[in-house]
Amino acid sequence: MLLPGNETGYVWTELLNTGNLTACAGEEDHGGPEAVIVPVIFGCIFFLGVVGNSLVMIVIGKIKVRRNRSTTNIFILNLSIADLLFLLFCVPFQATIYSLPEWIFGAFLCKCVHYLVMVCMLVSIFTLVAMSVDRYIAVVHSKKSPCIRNRRNALIGVCVIWALSFIFSIPVAQHQILTDHPEAPNSSFCWEAWYASASKHTYKVTILVIGYLLPLGLIICCYGKIATLLFLKLLERLDEDAAAV
Repeated sequence: MLLPGNETGYVWTELLNTGNLTACAGEEDHGGPEAVIVPVIFGCIFFLGVVGNSLVMIVIGKIKVRRNRSTTNIFILNLSIADLLFLLFCVPFQATIYSLPEWIFGAFLCKCVHYLVMVCMLVSIFTLVAMSVDRYIAVVHSKKSPCIRNRRNALIGVCVIWALSFIFSIPVAQHQILTDHPEAPNSSFCWEAWYASASKHTYKVTILVIGYLLPLGLIICCYGKIATLLFLKLLERLDEDAAAV
């Protein structure tokens, strides 16, 4: 999908003003050392990530044969799937930016890749929050834990996590474009274009809140409650030991 003349000029002007190194990769000498070093590093990350996450999935898959999966195992499996998809959709395409002079994968993958990268990132974050809440319930509300921490609720939680991630990532797909410009160093490049700066800032702030600040706050609260409870339990045990002596 190509932009009309004026809008294309706007995008390219914004690109020049921001000095985005990723989009301007064509300005660099693609025959330089980064054209070899960066793909090699990305290749190592890709290989180790795929092997590691695959092993986790295999181990959890074998657990099902012996006994029912716990809620923790379900969340760990979901986290591994999200990380694996992130590696598949992010690392290979990012590596080509440093080794190829232009985006060669077409307009559809320009939108799809960046959309799925955002989806997988949010799924990983939300899953970490779910694991923290799961630990909080298991420790702080241990009596109610069996009723809440079950396979059904864990699967519902995973479905909600993916649904929210797909929804919150839609603006990324809407504003990711494949564009050409006669003055651009590349023949074509995949670029994020927002025609209203207020919309862009609103979305960035929203992602910052739901993808970082709110999850961080929830994780801190959950583990803070757990640490407080364990500390109080320790004090009680020390008092009991002191009284026994």
